[in-house]
Amino acid sequence: MLAGPGADPVEVSRVAVEGQRRHLRIGSVETGDKARAPEVTSRSAVRAELGGSGVNGLLVFGFALGAGGGAALGLLGLAFAVLADARSRGQVLSRLRTMGLSRRQWRGLLLVELTPLVLVSVLTGAVVGALLPLLLTPVLGLPAFTGGVAVRPRFEPGLVAGVSALALLALGFAITVEAVNNRRMRLGEALRLGEES
Repeated sequence: MLAGPGADPVEVSRVAVEGQRRHLRIGSVETGDKARAPEVTSRSAVRAELGGSGVNGLLVFGFALGAGGGAALGLLGLAFAVLADARSRGQVLSRLRTMGLSRRQWRGLLLVELTPLVLVSVLTGAVVGALLPLLLTPVLGLPAFTGGVAVRPRFEPGLVAGVSALALLALGFAITVEAVNNRRMRLGEALRLGEES
């Protein structure tokens, strides 16, 4: 058993073979090559193998599918929130464009308007996702599945990067939905022609 980072499985295997040969050699008499080929495994490899087999694999697939579906539904909800006020926002945009607002400034304005909505929704989802294991572990009785070993949920540092990437994706998606909707409705042209509805 080796503990600590940076253990090279190939080097561990070589040392194990040499140790067995040294043990099987009695003085100057060679007992033959009866050394059994070592099997070097790491905790992460065994864990990955268990996670991808049987019920665990099905659970991993279910959680991944749920996370993907939740992200898709979140983006769809964001698109509906953007489209709900699209007409009034488009008319304001048309007036501002007539006064000299550039496309880049409009995107910045939209970014300022949508950032609080996106951040609140993404952070709420991240906090619920982080607290759910802490709340469900005692309720589900997970130590019964681990042979009595205490189950300690832990915080993944990648969660911060994932939440940040999701927030940027959501903001980009919202700006794209708004831009496509404004192009489709051609609100700027209607206002310039005096046909505001």
